Amino acid sequence: MFGRVKKWFGIEGTKIRLHVLSSYPREVETINGEIEVHSKRTERVLSLKLKFMEVYTRGRGDEKRIDEYLLGTWEMNEAFEVSEGNTEMVLFKMKFEPLNSPMDKRASRGFLQKSFVGLMKSMKGVSSDYFIEAEAIVEDNSWNPVAKVKIVFD
Repeated sequence: MFGRVKKWFGIEGTKIRLHVLSSYPREVETINGEIEVHSKRTERVLSLKLKFMEVYTRGRGDEKRIDEYLLGTWEMNEAFEVSEGNTEMVLFKMKFEPLNSPMDKRASRGFLQKSFVGLMKSMKGVSSDYFIEAEAIVEDNSWNPVAKVKIVFD
């Protein structure tokens, strides 16, 4: 009885972890890494899904606005089993398409433009944060395990 409750809530079930670099150069076109899948009992993973998101924030106080943009996805639809106490590692290579605002395009024109745009962005409270979110679809689980990692661009 208690085992079913744990399984329904995802306690002691399948867990996932993302292994990626914490920092990437601005001109990179793909994110490479590994998804670590482990479980305390034998379970069947039906698929793995990744999303690469940009959280774009601008403004301050009551004027603050936040938008999320999907930059790339990756999926593996081949089912596999994770046996009790063992770890499975799945490699991924996710292509993505960065979004450039008109200010970003202007900043790419040269050092002076980049400095000016950087100053304007700081005055307006503009920032972008990047995240990779992984989800494992596990057979007979009500809640799927999710992992999230922040990515920084130099």
